[in-house]
Amino acid sequence: MSDEEQLEAGSSADAQRQPPDAGSITPLAIGFVVIALLLALLIAALTDLHMARRELQGLADSAALAASDSFEPAPGDDPGLVFSPPAAERAAGRYLDAVPTPQGMHHLRLSANADGAHSVRIRIEARYSPALLSPFVPELIDLQATAYARGALRLD
Repeated sequence: MSDEEQLEAGSSADAQRQPPDAGSITPLAIGFVVIALLLALLIAALTDLHMARRELQGLADSAALAASDSFEPAPGDDPGLVFSPPAAERAAGRYLDAVPTPQGMHHLRLSANADGAHSVRIRIEARYSPALLSPFVPELIDLQATAYARGALRLD
């Protein structure tokens, strides 16, 4: 037998011993596509939640600034400012009534506190429905934001 015949016989024997490639890459590709879509959905939902939290914080900051204008003059002869929680809550409530409620936020709850002489604390709580999940799960997440505003009287 010549070298060429031995080589052909050896390669045909190797071909018979090795299993043929009968697999398919389609299930693997479908699995990766599903994982990529779920990851994109998760990133979009987290970004939406972060933006809603920032929007609520901006609303609380603005309400605290509105509440800081609710001061009363200090009693007595010395000039000064006095903040009261009911007046701060009324001023912040008027502000919240005047501005539109952010989309997806429901049941806004406002609380105000004042230390009496220097600052006002505003806390806003809301139920939030993410844009991607709102048709399925309304009012899913509780968000809260707290803001402080200080008042100062300067006599120059």
